[in-house]
Amino acid sequence: MSMSLNDSISSALAALNADSTALDNISTNVANSSTVGYKATDTEFESMVLGNGTGTSVQAGVAPISQIDVSTAGQLQSTGVNTDIAINGSGFMVVNSAAAGGTSGQYYLTQAGSFRPDANGNLVNAAGYYLQGQALNADGSPIGGMAQSFSALSTVNVSNLYASAEPTTAMSFGANLPASDTAYSTTTQSPSSSTVTYYDSLGQAQTLQFQFVPTQAAASGDAPTDTWTMNIYDSASATPGTPSGTATLTFGSTGATGGELQSVNATAGTYDPTAGTFSLTLGDGSTLPINIGAIGSASGLTQFSGAYTTTQMYQNGAGFGTLQDVSIGTNGVVTASFSNGATRPIYQLDLATVSNPDGLTPVSGDAFALSASSGSPQLFQAGTGPVGTTEGGTLEGSNVNLNTELTNLIATQRAYSSSAEVVQTADQMLDVLNHLNQ
Repeated sequence: MSMSLNDSISSALAALNADSTALDNISTNVANSSTVGYKATDTEFESMVLGNGTGTSVQAGVAPISQIDVSTAGQLQSTGVNTDIAINGSGFMVVNSAAAGGTSGQYYLTQAGSFRPDANGNLVNAAGYYLQGQALNADGSPIGGMAQSFSALSTVNVSNLYASAEPTTAMSFGANLPASDTAYSTTTQSPSSSTVTYYDSLGQAQTLQFQFVPTQAAASGDAPTDTWTMNIYDSASATPGTPSGTATLTFGSTGATGGELQSVNATAGTYDPTAGTFSLTLGDGSTLPINIGAIGSASGLTQFSGAYTTTQMYQNGAGFGTLQDVSIGTNGVVTASFSNGATRPIYQLDLATVSNPDGLTPVSGDAFALSASSGSPQLFQAGTGPVGTTEGGTLEGSNVNLNTELTNLIATQRAYSSSAEVVQTADQMLDVLNHLNQ
């Protein structure tokens, strides 16, 4: 009799221990319900059976088993911070415990993507893990080829980035010149002008001023001349008051050619009537072709009624640029934006996947280490394979369901109280039995 009562107490004590473990997991889940990338821990119970040496077995209580639910994703939340990263899928970001990466630290997998640049420009998350990726060439191709293992990755660094200056090598300019300005008038019509910025061979901003002077009809009964003098002044010229480009422009006045450019007679610079480009020598000695429209075209310079209006102003090139921002695309490409308007891909984030995510070993900071039960990792570019896409400016929240946790809390409390009642009752029965044996 006393042996059975002692077994009852042992089973109830095992239940109390199991319920304590469940309560600890519930409290940890609730505490981390707002932790980025946190994965909830579930508690399962396993019955214990002991043999008694006679070929039979007896119940011996219960043992708790804690299992982290890694494969269930949390809700994605927009943050507006470009270096925050969430994964819309089952993949994991690769991080390293050391900024230098490689053998100097330990590689982990995580979905906690709250990354910020440290003092050296390395992207590191709140747990101190450094984001790993592949450095890219200017054309977006990986330096050294596609990564096949973690050791081919490096820490994503966003310091000391700049955009080289690019001289302007092409320009387009279009404007409508007022048709009435070439008619006879007792007053002299003022020139029409526009200014366009370009970049010289050193990346310094310069300007070209396009000036259009109408040739007015000489007498009251004369028809409009439909003729203009185009002067182009270069701010970088050694003689800025002298035009670097000059040409006489003639436009059609009636019929199908009305308003269209009919001839360009260049006296400083050259004109290609087929390509529609007017080329002039800039102050730094380089030649710049400017598309002003081909003969018989209305796509560049025109002469219609109405006020002077610019219709197109375009030039390539850029000045020296410093880093302004970085962003992450759905394909895992980290793109740098510069003060001169240029953009450049700098890193590609490869995402990892394993055959059994729930078999990963948790480490501090909402990261996971590989284990024998998780399987070997595979790397995929974001947006390819089974890993999903990356979402910049977004974080994955905890996968804790508070309603479920509070329900489990009530059930655990009741089970704990019941087990305690069993211990108390068995102890009272033992006390009665001891008195009977006296």
